[in-house]
Amino acid sequence: MKSAKHLQPALALLQERNSATVRLVKDEPCALPDPATARVAVIGLGYVGLPLTLGFAKGSRSIGFDIDSKKIDQLKNGIDFTGEVTGDDLRAGDAEYTTNPVELKNADVIIVCVPTPIDAHNHPDYGPLLSASRTIGLNMKRGAVVVFESTVDPGTTEDRCLPVIEQVSGMKHLLDFNLGYSPERINPADHTRKLPDIKKIVSGSTPACADFMEALYGRVIKAGLYKATSIKVAEAAKILENTQRDVNIALMNQMMMLFDKMGIRSTDVIAAASSKWNFHHYRPGLVGGHCIAVDPYYLVDAGRRHGLSMELVSAARAVNEQAAHYLVEKMGELMPHSKHGLNKAKVLVLGRSFKEDCPDTRNSKAFILMDALWNRGADVFNFDPVAFDDHFEGGRGATIIEDPAQGGPYDAVIVTLAHTVFRDQFDAESLKALAKKGAPFIDMRGNFECDEMKDHFAYWRP
Repeated sequence: MKSAKHLQPALALLQERNSATVRLVKDEPCALPDPATARVAVIGLGYVGLPLTLGFAKGSRSIGFDIDSKKIDQLKNGIDFTGEVTGDDLRAGDAEYTTNPVELKNADVIIVCVPTPIDAHNHPDYGPLLSASRTIGLNMKRGAVVVFESTVDPGTTEDRCLPVIEQVSGMKHLLDFNLGYSPERINPADHTRKLPDIKKIVSGSTPACADFMEALYGRVIKAGLYKATSIKVAEAAKILENTQRDVNIALMNQMMMLFDKMGIRSTDVIAAASSKWNFHHYRPGLVGGHCIAVDPYYLVDAGRRHGLSMELVSAARAVNEQAAHYLVEKMGELMPHSKHGLNKAKVLVLGRSFKEDCPDTRNSKAFILMDALWNRGADVFNFDPVAFDDHFEGGRGATIIEDPAQGGPYDAVIVTLAHTVFRDQFDAESLKALAKKGAPFIDMRGNFECDEMKDHFAYWRP
């Protein structure tokens, strides 16, 4: 008979095998939800998150979560200040709106649609994204799929957000939950291309998860889906889309400045160049908002971490930031000599939001324009019936007016963008009544170009 001492190695081996069997049973990966019926929760109910919440409410009751209690109250009362969805849409949707993160435990899928801003030094601010990741980690159930839609530099989802979710939840990726990324492509204030009409990129951390994502988003997207080869590829594709627009608009802004010095209108040059089939049509203007004017800085920061200076991306951002200051200089040039430049001139700025027919004022370069006018000694008045002001963006010297005639008559007028309400409210006669003869009139979109305007104003458009 063998002694107990001789049996110890065999017992140890048996114990190890039994332990491994227990771990295999315990570590059996959770199954993916059924994409056709999965309950979806959306974190962040802005331009992106709210349409998603309503889209997924058609398959099963969805959950809309936001930390802004005022916004939640408005949504419950059928009000969406962004204008992306109607009151009827809100009332018809089978969606629950809440500020209580515990409700996320009821979701099979949690989609993150929070902003990715920059700080005062143009460095990425991952705060909202990481805060959302912590909220998820504290409140998700095992088997959930976590999807990020926020625009970020490649690697952010897996290298920054995933570790936070794992650490806070105590769960393991691919064992207890899965990860996906589907970059948002909403075009605010575009009523011809809504969420279902825009082809969407989907990706997952495994092929099975990518297939799940494709089936899940197929519930709301009718224009088709593109399955990216990895989450990083999907992240890179989105930030490339926005950066490409920024670079191209920067070229137009720089050409605007050069051609203006040469006595040529960039509008005429673009029209002529557009006669060739492969010319890409972009216009000069103020590039603001929370996407195109922000996302390139994430690439610049990523390049810095990888030893690249990203000169082209940085230069494009600098040119577009300069555009507002160039327009102020142009207004000073157009001012009659009797006014001695802009000092004590009364200037009317039509437009405050960052985009046509969009109420959002976040990162609007109209504020940079107004600050620059004020720094030159001008008395600045701003009229924008579309803009929704829920935070401070600048324009410290500007007086917000409800009636465009309130501060008149003006010494100069600039129209920063083409709100439909501007085209409906103003014509040559009404604009002439606002300002003195010979006053500079800068028309960034050329909405009011006509002989009558040119006779009365020192009219200029890019």
